[in-house]
Amino acid sequence: MARTPQEIFKHHAEVLIAGDIDGIVSDYDDDAVFITPDGVKHGKAGVREGFEKLLKDLPNAQWSVPTQHFVGDILFIEWQAVSEKTRATDGIDTFVFSENGIRAQTVRYTLEQI
Repeated sequence: MARTPQEIFKHHAEVLIAGDIDGIVSDYDDDAVFITPDGVKHGKAGVREGFEKLLKDLPNAQWSVPTQHFVGDILFIEWQAVSEKTRATDGIDTFVFSENGIRAQTVRYTLEQI
């Protein structure tokens, strides 16, 4: 049964906040593309690598997503995360959804030491 982009993103946010890397990766298509300023990662292995870095950069962070714009199968968000020693206040992601997952995502943030 297909999930809506909103349902997929809701689950994605829940597992991200929990730091559940397996849950995060489960939301992505097998052939997903994960694009960052550092380069392009492919498939679930690439998504895992990207989120391992994010969660290492911002361990146990408090997350907020003040901006969400859904247009069909595309979502644009602005986000902020604050951990004990680091923060990102300028996070910007774009998601492209398939019938039951995320098929592409761009991620950009500036990591700051506190």
